[in-house]
Amino acid sequence: TDRFSFLRRGNAEKLPIQSVFTHDLPDIKGEVALQYWPRRDGSDLVPSQTTLFILGRYPSLYTENCPTDVQETSLLNYYVPFLNSLHALLPPSHAILSTSHIGHTPGLSAPSEPLSLSHQLEAKLELVQSLRDSLDTWSAEAQQGERPRLSLMGHSVGSWFVCELFKHFKQDIHAGYMLFPTVGWIADSWNGRMLWVSPQPLFQNSPQPIFRRPVRSLLSSISPLLGPILPYTSFPPTTLSLLRSPATISHALGLARSELDLIKDPDLDWFRSQADLGPTEGLFGVWSAGNMDGWVGREGPIVQDCLGGESSERVEILEGIPHAFCLSKTTIAHLYTR
Repeated sequence: TDRFSFLRRGNAEKLPIQSVFTHDLPDIKGEVALQYWPRRDGSDLVPSQTTLFILGRYPSLYTENCPTDVQETSLLNYYVPFLNSLHALLPPSHAILSTSHIGHTPGLSAPSEPLSLSHQLEAKLELVQSLRDSLDTWSAEAQQGERPRLSLMGHSVGSWFVCELFKHFKQDIHAGYMLFPTVGWIADSWNGRMLWVSPQPLFQNSPQPIFRRPVRSLLSSISPLLGPILPYTSFPPTTLSLLRSPATISHALGLARSELDLIKDPDLDWFRSQADLGPTEGLFGVWSAGNMDGWVGREGPIVQDCLGGESSERVEILEGIPHAFCLSKTTIAHLYTR
């Protein structure tokens, strides 16, 4: 069964098109939300390029631009304004598909216990293989000839998934785009230490990290207590759905803890290998300038150098853009469409 047959619907009155992908691995069961922006030219042919967007670990609680006219329970909604803008700037034959993580969408099926980063990666491998097969089958049936391109884009830890998927699928992926990537030593970043890890001697006078045990285990438990006051807050619907779901909070925090434990030394040889690929192929990255990004540590400049440094077209450094906000559509279009 083609689990991506909905991609053939073409244009819809309201974008993005909402769907669900059901994972069916021996040890991993669950559903993830999908949002789809089809090609803009109205053609029923397979898009010449489809970009799969993978969201980050968890969004900021308040986002003014979070839309209210799409499926409110999906955390993907935090990225809809950004992806709407990107979709409008891409060639008309391109399409965008975004995916969440298992357990990160209230109301969808998920295991009772949060999945580790490794298990989430296994699930992404299944999804990308299914998507690659679906696009190839669609193209063959339409006798289009040239194989449709599949690219990856990720924000924050989504960038780590992009890299691991790229390594696995190799020639099946055309390009990868990292937005404020957390691809190494997250536990040593400023936010990693301040929010999760015990303070080092330099920070002895700092407050205890709020996401350490036992506080972390209590956060999902206090969710029901927030119910009476949430209607009086200014949070957008997507944030309200998150705060009303103890299970989603538990899954998001569990994944974040796993990231700190597992994302260590970046694969520098692999990053260097990307610098020699064609001008539209391989890996590209966007970082915040200076100390704006508290989730990116010493690996940021190292990975940038591996990709060719700031003078390379693979590296973009943005002034005044923090980690928690998607960057401007103009800069993305510049990196993505050249």
